[in-house]
Amino acid sequence: MVNISSLIIDSKADFLTILNAFLNNFYNITPIKINGSLQYITRFLTELDDDVKFHFEYPYVDKVYRDTFYNYYSSKNNDYDRNSIRISVFKNSFESTDIFAKEKVTDNYLGFFTIRPTFPNILGRNLLKPNAFKNITNVLICNSNYSVTFNSLKLNINVFPHSAQDGEAMTCAETTIWSLIEYFSNKYSEYRPLLPNKIHEILKELTVERQIPSKGLSAQQISFALKKTGFGVKVYNKAAYGIEFDKILKTYINSGIPMVAIVNNSADICHAFNIIGKTKPSETDILAISSTDLRGDGTLRVHDLNDADKEIVIIDDNCAPYRKGQISNPCNHYGIAEWNACQLTEIIVPLYSKIYMDAGQAKKISNTYIRLCNFAYNNRDIYIKTFLCSSRSYKDYIFDLPDMDIELKKILLSFSMPKFIWVTEIYDSTKVVDNRVEGLLLVDATEP
Repeated sequence: MVNISSLIIDSKADFLTILNAFLNNFYNITPIKINGSLQYITRFLTELDDDVKFHFEYPYVDKVYRDTFYNYYSSKNNDYDRNSIRISVFKNSFESTDIFAKEKVTDNYLGFFTIRPTFPNILGRNLLKPNAFKNITNVLICNSNYSVTFNSLKLNINVFPHSAQDGEAMTCAETTIWSLIEYFSNKYSEYRPLLPNKIHEILKELTVERQIPSKGLSAQQISFALKKTGFGVKVYNKAAYGIEFDKILKTYINSGIPMVAIVNNSADICHAFNIIGKTKPSETDILAISSTDLRGDGTLRVHDLNDADKEIVIIDDNCAPYRKGQISNPCNHYGIAEWNACQLTEIIVPLYSKIYMDAGQAKKISNTYIRLCNFAYNNRDIYIKTFLCSSRSYKDYIFDLPDMDIELKKILLSFSMPKFIWVTEIYDSTKVVDNRVEGLLLVDATEP
């Protein structure tokens, strides 16, 4: 056992030195594997903010690695350690003398990542705040409140779970399924978390070959696994939906629904990752949105606010969490030519099982009503934004609006609504940058 619980490591370089010494002393592996592992971790550290500090903890029981250890690695000839290393990450102002100071720990804690002995792919499960990384600002992302501990102190952090693949028991598809269900199960009581072996058990019904070592999963298998865990899954193929594909994707992003994206290039790359959010559009981006002649006679020009979204936020098991990409170039965060050639071909959306109306139908209905509404929307430029939410969350949002007319607020709060609704907000073109809504269309999402 390594007893360095009071040691705070001041830099990335010092951390790599300590990790190198630890791997050489505790694991019976070749120098080539150790060097490959250090290169793997170095790429991850490059994305972390430069002004962070580390705390090293061993042994650490990581539930995800333990599951794959007992169901796969323990049966191999090579000896694999069942324990992981947990690395807690802190802001630069944190010192070794602060580890017993509750306020200091709470204020400076950024989350943790684990290192597992699956050389060279040793980065395991991690729960890290977005501000632990470089250039992850001005973003709107899905996150869930996780209860974690440091030095026996209970802490709460808002993050999206991430793990790298080990290349044997878990590939990109399994880690994508795991992180998505881990997020939903932690946020909503309707879902239960899944460990890797349970994912493989679910997929037994759909496979005619052995599952481990994993060779990856198809979009059909990913969708099947999510469906079996209780989601009402919708799959959208770009070839089938054409120009509507991007609009549907942006609508779900604005609804705060994380999803699985499938990317391909013309060569041999086929990859899956999660889309969990977007960057906030600027005022310039909003005003630059082109209009659609909704009636075809020039009397109603509609700008879709979802079209202002330029960058998406990605959870990719090949990279550090919270990478930014573009819908037209989703893998530009790799910085590699063949990956830059990848295109989004499918999205798999895990909807609540009682949501029967999808994004495409909701947008068609809202456009139809607005087009027919001659008395309010004639000879005008308007902006619209369509998104899905629960009626409970929407009423909570309405209740908390400080400048809404009290009588209108009473009417909206007294409405009997279904569990989920599609909301279309309508803005006058002169007030959209001030986020002042002029009209609302509420549609029953439980009605197909």
